Amino acid sequence: MKDGILRVWDINHEKIIQSVATDSQICSLLWLPKTSELMTGQGLPGNQMKIWKYPMLISSSELYGKYSSHKGRVLHIALSPDQSRLFSVAADGIACLWRCHKSGES
Repeated sequence: MKDGILRVWDINHEKIIQSVATDSQICSLLWLPKTSELMTGQGLPGNQMKIWKYPMLISSSELYGKYSSHKGRVLHIALSPDQSRLFSVAADGIACLWRCHKSGES
């Protein structure tokens, strides 16, 4: 069953703190410590990655490749130890390496 809801839980009190509809399957999730954001790897209909500002869960960016993007659901996302690069792999068999921009850089 497709849910498509991103939820942040308080596990000590078993309550949802915040939630947002993503309009897509959530296949992977990553915390971005430098910016205090969440990243979702998503499936249909967009097969994209989205960045959500925490704690309000407002979508701040979507990642698409300059020359190509994933054609299948994004199954895994990882952050390099120095937090300068992201790695994604999707059901389409494509792996992407993304450079993280610095504040003020587009």
